[in-house]
Amino acid sequence: MSQRKVKAIFVQLGSPRSTKVSDVRSYLREFLSDPRVIDLNPYFWKIILYCFILPFRPKRSAELYSRIVKNGKFPLIENTLNFTAKIKKLIAERKLEHRLEADCAFLLSDPKVSLVWDEWERDLATKPQDAATDVLVVPMFPQFSESTTLSGFDFLAKEIKHRVQVPGIKFLTNFHKSKAFIDHSARKINQRLIELKANNIQIDRLFLTFHGIQKRRILGKKDAYYRHCFETFFLLRQRVTELAGDRVTITFQSRFGSEEWLTPYTEETCEKFVKAGDQKILVYSPSFVADCLETTDELGHELKESVHEWGGELYTVDCLNDDDKWCEDFSKLIEAESIKSLDEIETHYYQLEKEDYKEFIQMSEKELKNAEEPMTPQAKKSLKIVFLTIFLDLLGFSIILPLFPALAKHYLENDSQNYFLNLIFNSIAQIAQFNQGHNVFGGLVLFGGILGAIYSILQFFAAPMWGALSDRIGRRPVLLVSLIGMAVSYVIWFFSGSFTTLIIARVLDGIMGGNISTATAVVADVTTKKNRAKGMAVVGIAFALGFVFGPAIGGLSSLIDLTKYYPQFIEWGLNPFSMPALVAFVLTVINVISVYLNFKETLPPKEERTESERTSNILKIFKPLPYVGVNKVNFSHFLFTSAFSGMEFTLTFLAHERLNFSSMDNAYLFIYIGFIIAFVQGGFVRRKASSIGEKNMAMMGLVATIPGLLLLAFAYSKIQLYAGLFFLAIGSSMIIPCMSSLVTFYTPSNEQGRSIGIYRSLGALARVVGPFSAAIIYSKYNASMPYLLGAAFLLIPLYLISVLPAYKKEEA
Repeated sequence: MSQRKVKAIFVQLGSPRSTKVSDVRSYLREFLSDPRVIDLNPYFWKIILYCFILPFRPKRSAELYSRIVKNGKFPLIENTLNFTAKIKKLIAERKLEHRLEADCAFLLSDPKVSLVWDEWERDLATKPQDAATDVLVVPMFPQFSESTTLSGFDFLAKEIKHRVQVPGIKFLTNFHKSKAFIDHSARKINQRLIELKANNIQIDRLFLTFHGIQKRRILGKKDAYYRHCFETFFLLRQRVTELAGDRVTITFQSRFGSEEWLTPYTEETCEKFVKAGDQKILVYSPSFVADCLETTDELGHELKESVHEWGGELYTVDCLNDDDKWCEDFSKLIEAESIKSLDEIETHYYQLEKEDYKEFIQMSEKELKNAEEPMTPQAKKSLKIVFLTIFLDLLGFSIILPLFPALAKHYLENDSQNYFLNLIFNSIAQIAQFNQGHNVFGGLVLFGGILGAIYSILQFFAAPMWGALSDRIGRRPVLLVSLIGMAVSYVIWFFSGSFTTLIIARVLDGIMGGNISTATAVVADVTTKKNRAKGMAVVGIAFALGFVFGPAIGGLSSLIDLTKYYPQFIEWGLNPFSMPALVAFVLTVINVISVYLNFKETLPPKEERTESERTSNILKIFKPLPYVGVNKVNFSHFLFTSAFSGMEFTLTFLAHERLNFSSMDNAYLFIYIGFIIAFVQGGFVRRKASSIGEKNMAMMGLVATIPGLLLLAFAYSKIQLYAGLFFLAIGSSMIIPCMSSLVTFYTPSNEQGRSIGIYRSLGALARVVGPFSAAIIYSKYNASMPYLLGAAFLLIPLYLISVLPAYKKEEA
């Protein structure tokens, strides 16, 4: 019987092919496309990656890599190859070749896993008696983490899909407590301390700085990385004999994006200690066994410069790399893991006692207590339904925005005797007091404002009633009925050959669009006050994407004139704008099916809630609520939405008048706004609102919006126009979800539907007042005046938000 032979494969991440920007871009594209590394929604993340990161980040990263490359070689690659060569030599010296062999592979560099596998298959074909029968995969990351260890596992799993010959596979998930790793890390730290002391440099503090990961991975996914880092820290601190234990500090580095990562952060903690008197700092990163960009440049260059600016000096300890003693003991660990018994394997690891974890528990409670609370799977599922519902509400509102001038022209030419059409234009003439041939363009602006106001004023009346009804009978039936009604409205629009039919469609759509209050109440049902802002950011992102795809769908689908393909249906009401209605109808039907099949009721059972006030009197519905803070937030929301919606409705006319923008040019404006809002809300707001505070973030948003309106007022070039929209998008992305959260913070749980209904209905009323007022001001004065007045009005909500009372986020 032949003896089994194990092939140990040391797996590292890798480095770019070169420091060329193109090679760094390819490397980052592959690295940041890994769902284990970036575990966000893949579609949303690809937009961020390809639109905001890959066009800009590679140049900066290439500069950083060029600072660490030597003779065209990257330290991570060279150290790993040298380490593997020494392990092979030690295996040969101990005459283990017939039972054990070693190799290395990189996830993003050569030799990749596929090349090593090809070599094994060749051995199996040409010398089967010597080929390995089993494989020990060793990710060279001491502590386990989904983003590193399991990333290597995924690469291996992908490779298996294309293979027929598969050896027995064992995975070494961590070696952070191994004696080889701990003893030689401590030895290198002690040697460095002795060396510095010999040069009259007395180190004040040692930082054991680990690569950071997001706190939500620890809280939500129960990733073991945080515990493994502490275990490494504890074992090393015990064995660093040249410095007192209270002089050894654990920190985390290499944050990416705005999300909250493991704390304490290396840079901030280092600054604190240096300014407090610990002038001489030594750093060692136990997350790596081979020097790389994070250790050589981030710590050895950037952090060193920062410490110098703070008045201190920073020194580093190299990684283990290909240290002879480390290689010797690690080869013994690999031998034990490969071909020895469990008892023999255990002798290569340190064990911690229960008492040792008391400090870890205390540290966890301190560092994780303010982290955003993860959502339950059912909450996430409900939020997806809410996202689609609100997205479609905004789609119905915004899909018509680029079509106003063309709609007016079409119905004036084809239904000129229509009572409602003449009523609108006669009203326009009376409101603006137009003289013959004077400011005809302003008349079109008012037409758009009135047509949009029809939708919004009905949503204004419907939103609180839908919200209150959902408090009584449940969210699910209200969502289903309103969505079915919305689908019917799109069918009516599809056949709106007359202007009267279009008005009926907009009336029905506006009434059903009031379900946005119910959808928002679902967010309040499934979130806690600690993660409410995260849920409300989903609402904000849906708003943003509704404004991205609504105008885009309206503009693009209007290019398809169904009357040219099916002229026989013109007498049924088919018109040049039927295609946008058809697209909206299909999307709404999909949402109806999704709610029916997947949405579970979120309203608490009747016995778990108290009865709230109910009334069919619309005036009573809008009376001030008896909850401190709610009325100030509602009024602030009304003023902000009035200014913002006034901008939305007049923007296309301003762009056409000053810059001769076409319908598609105008659609691109809304796409630009929506992408920025989605990016900021999905990245910054969703992760930072809880720590910064919803009140403070709403004020930041208002401050950012004011210069945006001022820039638009004087925009006579594309650069000025897009610059103003940038500030507006940034500001609104912070205001919308934070004000939604503030309303729920000040409202008892049994009144959430009613309170949010009033909040949303005031937003709908603002979408009546804002566009209509802006259209009148635009036509009576000039294009600049609506934006100047809007900026002035925002000073009022800025004051009201600033004087809001304190609120508590913890659940009662």
